[in-house]
Amino acid sequence: MKLPSFGKPKVDDSVAQAERVLRLDAEVTSLRVEVQDLRELLGHLDSERDLLLLASEQLKPGMSAQALAETMHALVFRPFDLASFYVAQVDLEKDLLTFPLYHEGGKARHLGPYVLSERPGLTAKALFSKKPVYTRTLEEAQTQGAIFTPAEKGSGLIPSSWYGVPLGDPDRPLGLVSFQSFHADAFSEDRRRIMNALAVLLGAALQGYR
Repeated sequence: MKLPSFGKPKVDDSVAQAERVLRLDAEVTSLRVEVQDLRELLGHLDSERDLLLLASEQLKPGMSAQALAETMHALVFRPFDLASFYVAQVDLEKDLLTFPLYHEGGKARHLGPYVLSERPGLTAKALFSKKPVYTRTLEEAQTQGAIFTPAEKGSGLIPSSWYGVPLGDPDRPLGLVSFQSFHADAFSEDRRRIMNALAVLLGAALQGYR
């Protein structure tokens, strides 16, 4: 009895097999990228959760406005890679803005009080609109009326991104916290959500202090 002869594999079968291998390799590579992205996302979520928990523990009613501002600065300045940071308090009846902390150029600087309505910059815009203001570039900030300090003008080290969040009661804010970066469009929507949450905690502590 003569055994059947299977012969050599057809060329079409070899090509199809090679294509299947390539598809599988591409799928594996894609899955690896997705897993890595998920790990990075979970890492960010963990760090942000830890930051909010730490802020809720350290920003306590009864602390002075300066102590609260310094505590917030210590919490966010390095993790958010900030160029400048400040906390302002406003007395709307007196139209007066004061600064418990103004940090730029790597150190805290004295910035005296001023009449808010006489300096309609980004801080005033956020306070009067009663909502956060985000400028992604220096040009955008200038268009919206940004005011620069003498140190910024003298050094030329002016942040590109500016994000200011009113503090306290949305209908009658008691101040503002500002986050600034030398990088353009530095604060993603997710990062700004975290900043908003931190501002809520700071505003609550300041409200308790008042």
